[in-house]
Amino acid sequence: MTGPSATPILEIENLSVTFQRGGRPVRAVRDVSLRLLTGEVVGLVGESGSGKSVAMMSAMRLLDERRAVIAARRLDVDGRPVTGLDRRGLEALRGPVVSYIFQDPATALNPLLTIGRQIGEGLRRHRGLSREAARRIAIDLLERVGVPAPERRVRQFPHQLSGGMRQRVMIAMALSLTPKLLIADEPTTALDVTVQAEIVRLVQTIQRDEGMAMVWVTHDLALLARIARRIVVMYGGRIVEDAPADRLYAAPAHPYTAGLLASTSRLDIAFADQQPIPGSPPDPASDPQACAFAPRCFRASDRCRAERPALETRADRRFACFHPLPEPSP
Repeated sequence: MTGPSATPILEIENLSVTFQRGGRPVRAVRDVSLRLLTGEVVGLVGESGSGKSVAMMSAMRLLDERRAVIAARRLDVDGRPVTGLDRRGLEALRGPVVSYIFQDPATALNPLLTIGRQIGEGLRRHRGLSREAARRIAIDLLERVGVPAPERRVRQFPHQLSGGMRQRVMIAMALSLTPKLLIADEPTTALDVTVQAEIVRLVQTIQRDEGMAMVWVTHDLALLARIARRIVVMYGGRIVEDAPADRLYAAPAHPYTAGLLASTSRLDIAFADQQPIPGSPPDPASDPQACAFAPRCFRASDRCRAERPALETRADRRFACFHPLPEPSP
């Protein structure tokens, strides 16, 4: 596979997503801008509540829009403005253009339908295949993602499979229409370490073979080291750093990114030397006019507690910090 092309597959400009909680606005995503090129693999990382999953679900209009208010200057997938699509337009987008692997297949899969029917549903709707033709493709897909005895599995229901097998089924469903963009939303969080590694290798292989763009959403920076070429860090609903993976791991600019790295399980760092980030993430119902990370930051100044830093670009990275960490000496 060649590297990413200059054609964008995902363009987000000034995205904000607000929910209502107890009559108060909860700003889950705040002024997020992100551009993903065709074939590019990006990691989106942050603690729980950072807004990373909400931002990606907005790209497919998967949020309950009776509860979520989505505002964006631009929200385009493969050149199509997502916000203006009707039901038919969304059906044409989901599956053939962009697919989503959810964190918990137990809730994402329909417990009342067989595995074969769930995989084949998109094939029949979008490609006009017969039930038997869709079943044969479902068997081939299950075999490709490493599900043993696929001829038997297509007749089974989700509760009859292990967690790892259900996640492989989710991957098969996501790949059934060969999308241009794959969003993997913490797809290995609920799995043990061995199965997690198998799923990561599987998704990587398929992504390379198909030349898909991919966003891998996670809280685990160590995992992204094996997956992404670029990493976007979110905190308090905003992007605080966006950099090539090798540069970010070697020299993070934002103190929050440095804190995530220091608290990450790595082979070159003893467990006793890992440093958790003090404090807790901000309440998304709050609306700080200052830096949201300032209460937890070892570099915070009075300015950080009074103003919110803008996301600025330097060379090939973006960060929002008044006191970025220095670059290491050559």
